[in-house]
Amino acid sequence: MIPSSLVILTAPLFRAFVGRDWLVDTQPAPVKIKLDAVDDLKGGMPGGRDPFILIFSTPWDTLLVEGQYLMRPGDDAEAVEVHLIPTQTAPGPRRLYHAVFN
Repeated sequence: MIPSSLVILTAPLFRAFVGRDWLVDTQPAPVKIKLDAVDDLKGGMPGGRDPFILIFSTPWDTLLVEGQYLMRPGDDAEAVEVHLIPTQTAPGPRRLYHAVFN
């Protein structure tokens, strides 16, 4: 389970959810988005969180615009707020998104 917003979100917290569908709170109905990868970055502040990127995807016919979304890795999980950015993706079966955590 992803912890509440009082906990600093880190790459290891998301790794257990790679390959799973997440539910994104959208209107008129939630959208499923798959967590495809957690990409570690180097260069964080000493004593701070190491930066990382989450890579998500949806079917090509689903488009989420850039913005803050409440999302959860299942119906019974606690929601986290994530800023999703559509990644320029060539047409194909999946559309990519990323979320950067500095």
